Amino acid sequence: MSDLNRLKELLLAEERESLLSAEQRLTDLERRNRQLAEALPGLVRAAPQKPMTKALANPVAAALGSAVHENRSTIVDALFPVIGPIIRKAIAEALRGLMSDLNKVLEYGFSPRGIRWRLEAWRSGVPFAQIVLKHSLRYHVDHVFLIERDSGLVLHRASSPGLPDLDADAIAGMLTAIGQFVRDSVSSGGGDSLEAARVGEHLLWILDGPRASLACFISGVPPDSLREVLADRLEQIHASFDRNEASSSAETGLQESVWKTQLDPQELVAASAALADREDTVGQKPSRWPLLVMLLLLLLGLAWHFARSERWEARVGQVRADLLSHPGFLLTGMESEPWNSLVVHGLLDADAEPVAELIANVDLGDVKPKLVVDGYLSTADPILQKRVARLIGPPAGVRVTVRDGVVDLSGKAGEDWISANRVRAPWIAGVRSVNWQVAPITDAAQAAREALSELSSKLATLEVSFVREVEPGADGMAQLEAMVALLLKAEELAEVAGVAPKLQITGYNDAPGSDAINARLRDQRAQWLRDRLRDQGVSEAWLLDSVNARSSENLAEFRGARARLDIETEKP
Repeated sequence: MSDLNRLKELLLAEERESLLSAEQRLTDLERRNRQLAEALPGLVRAAPQKPMTKALANPVAAALGSAVHENRSTIVDALFPVIGPIIRKAIAEALRGLMSDLNKVLEYGFSPRGIRWRLEAWRSGVPFAQIVLKHSLRYHVDHVFLIERDSGLVLHRASSPGLPDLDADAIAGMLTAIGQFVRDSVSSGGGDSLEAARVGEHLLWILDGPRASLACFISGVPPDSLREVLADRLEQIHASFDRNEASSSAETGLQESVWKTQLDPQELVAASAALADREDTVGQKPSRWPLLVMLLLLLLGLAWHFARSERWEARVGQVRADLLSHPGFLLTGMESEPWNSLVVHGLLDADAEPVAELIANVDLGDVKPKLVVDGYLSTADPILQKRVARLIGPPAGVRVTVRDGVVDLSGKAGEDWISANRVRAPWIAGVRSVNWQVAPITDAAQAAREALSELSSKLATLEVSFVREVEPGADGMAQLEAMVALLLKAEELAEVAGVAPKLQITGYNDAPGSDAINARLRDQRAQWLRDRLRDQGVSEAWLLDSVNARSSENLAEFRGARARLDIETEKP
């Protein structure tokens, strides 16, 4: 051995042994893994189920969750052929059940029987669907056993067609033992017996008699009428026992034939249905009167509601017709709730008559109509005639008529009025054209009378208001000066026209105060105006002949005096 190899041996001997040992362990581990893979199926089958299931539960669940999370589309594709039919079947069953429930509700919803069932649901607090299910669910009597009470022997048995036979002796022994146990141990008085029990999907009814008991295995929910039928058949069987106490074998065979007829399962169901129908028929007779009363009350309520609605609609229709025919008003809409509210929307011309009184004339009960009105310019002939008369102020000798938007002006007037209004009239809103037939007044006296009439109209618009007692307001003196100017002009025109006007001065008061105080105030205010007119140069003759009139009405928010000029045709 060379020195180099000896040196390696000295330096690397331990590491080499460790590597060889590790390599040997890996080789052994791989061999054992191959052997374990071959023996694992047998070991799993041989292992106890509960420990194995508990041990694999968490790893399998974690692995399945991770696989679903990482390979969702692959798992969905793999399960689609299975999930699709399952989902379709579930949906079909749900729709079938929904249609069945809907058919039952529609079938019994408005029929006399359905109304009776609704009353039963209302009285008992049970949902209507459960009441329908209770009365409409089908049931079957699958097996019937007639058992002698003392010995426990089966005297007769019957089953529905297509059902397998049961061990009659075992069932009879079991029922006899259970009944004896109930009578001896459970019953407090010693006379009670087992009447009903649940055996798997069947309901067991037991009816005891003196000598025999009747046991029925029933599927579904049977009605109470079936128990009445079974009790009646058990009584008939006991009656046959009494009649045939010393019977021969031939009579016994005849008796079994009778039992076969009486205890046939299908015949028992038919007898129960017939009894239920008779009870329904008998029970329907006294229940007709409440139904008729309810129907009558319903009809009366509907009739009252419709009559009340018709009356309201008729009155609202009257309001609509009146508004549509009212000149100067354009109806844009109406919102009404019968005998609750009425809102009228429309457009109203400034020269039209108010519509509030028009609506108030219609009897709407306690409903106060609400008006929502905006302004507009109407082209209706009556409104246009008022607008023309208001804007041009025709004298007494001029007549204004309007037809289809054409204004006819005829008569006589002064030159000043004609020159001022001949150009103004065609520009009035709504006027299509003006037929001017107003001739100038050539007679000076007639012209003066026309001017005097126009002056009188202007004087009627002036008034002197007072702050308190006879203290004039801010514009009181200005109104007084305008009155004086008109009256001085009227004196000149009266001389030319040859008339003797009369000046009437009236004092007014507002609402507060007693009648005596208000009468005194009216006299003082009329006297104040007459004195001021005299001071401003109005003819003493006019003032001496003036009348101190008193207002017979209290005009709220007006305290003042007015002067009115009445014109006579000629001087006395």
